[in-house]
Amino acid sequence: MKDRLSSTCKTMRLILGATGFIFLAICFFAFYMLENISAIFLSIVTISFIGTLGLYYFSFVKLVSAPIGLITKILEENDDTRIAKIRKYSSEFSHIGDLFISNNKEKVELQKAKERAEKNELLKSSFLTNLSHEIRTPMNAIIGFSDLISTQQLSDTERKEFLTIISRSGKNLLSIIDDLIEMSKIDTHQVLPKYGAFYLDGVLHDIKQTVEVTIPKDKPLKIFLDPPKHPIVFQLISDETKFRQIVVNLINNAVKYTEEGSVRFGYKVDTNNALEFYIQDSGIGISQEEHKHIFSRFTRIQNDKTINLSGLGLGLSISKAYIEMLGGEIWLESTENVGSTFYFSIPLKLNSLPVAPIKEIELNAVENVKPLTILVAEDDNINFMLINRVMKIRNYTIIRAKNGEEAVDICRENDQIQLVIMDLKMPKLDGFQARKEIRVFKPYLPIIAHTAYSSEEITSDAYDAGFIDCITKPLDKAKLFRVIDRIEHLTPNPILKKFTIN
Repeated sequence: MKDRLSSTCKTMRLILGATGFIFLAICFFAFYMLENISAIFLSIVTISFIGTLGLYYFSFVKLVSAPIGLITKILEENDDTRIAKIRKYSSEFSHIGDLFISNNKEKVELQKAKERAEKNELLKSSFLTNLSHEIRTPMNAIIGFSDLISTQQLSDTERKEFLTIISRSGKNLLSIIDDLIEMSKIDTHQVLPKYGAFYLDGVLHDIKQTVEVTIPKDKPLKIFLDPPKHPIVFQLISDETKFRQIVVNLINNAVKYTEEGSVRFGYKVDTNNALEFYIQDSGIGISQEEHKHIFSRFTRIQNDKTINLSGLGLGLSISKAYIEMLGGEIWLESTENVGSTFYFSIPLKLNSLPVAPIKEIELNAVENVKPLTILVAEDDNINFMLINRVMKIRNYTIIRAKNGEEAVDICRENDQIQLVIMDLKMPKLDGFQARKEIRVFKPYLPIIAHTAYSSEEITSDAYDAGFIDCITKPLDKAKLFRVIDRIEHLTPNPILKKFTIN
């Protein structure tokens, strides 16, 4: 700051010094050279003094007072046009002009940030209102129809219809919760891609079948998977889980906004050596004005055609985040009342292994099921009641442990245990600690992790800890039975030994 302020100060000191020197020189000349010293000398001194003051005043006005006046005008009238004039003066006033310019830029940025914050607050408020509606709608169906089933005499047809509604509402509620959790994890950078090789066409066929069964039979809508002109003949290297979620989100979005007609999807290899995917529908379309907001969180299309549709509007935001995470981009083309086409691309990375479709393991028939004695470690009574009832479908023998410590003790003392289904979050010992202790004395006893956590990190941790597989809640009995069928050959033969549970 001292260096910046030196210019004007030095100039004023220089002027003052120069005028003082001139004044002294004149006085010296008058005193030694003139004969009539008194009158003439007094006149010269007076004139010199007045001249010195005048010169100093003129310099002060020019170098200090004028730019300060400009600064005052800028501050009082917010007149930015005077900043350029200030910058023409000495270095310190030029610096002040630069500070004004910088400050004005910051004010503009702050104003924009304020407007964005206010807009986000409005969006969040609208989002929370919508969230309350979206959660209460399936909860109303679940609680209401559950009450009817438990308190009213219903026909088999009505009971079946109400149970179907409860199941569908529960899945809708779970989807909402999953979207909220996933977006929160994305915001906190807890989601990272996990690359691996997979069969692209097989995954796309699987997605088609998965989505098709969710479309009501009375809805005149068909889904088509277009065969590629140049199919991928090697395994694709990407994150299969996130890729599936992207495509499923985009297809579900197309199905939601298409009352009748078709939804088509497929891919091609573009000129940039990337995979370009498309999801095309014949739905309501999106106006040009809404294009720029369509991928924003807390935003969904609101009009007469969408008022009865459920959802929080997070699916496209999550898809966009995943696509960018995989190194790609997403865009769309859409016309109102005609339809929409969403495009996204991801890098084309292949390994040297040829594709090999993965065959789904069919469930064993009940009569062909191997009889097993299974320990279920579950502290929640309702969760145990559910899994116990599911296991009765196959007539498995079930023993319960209410915490991790009890699970360890039972496995140590009961040689009839052939399989363990272990909840990961339990009192005394959690599932990871219990698995670690059981591994000491029964290293080959297969243990399946059962958890309400749905993140890939927990699943990965479960495999690293020695669990043979991991299933998530809500319980999918088909998936559970498929896991048991796959590993039943690893279950040990029971050793006959009397065991009593207190």
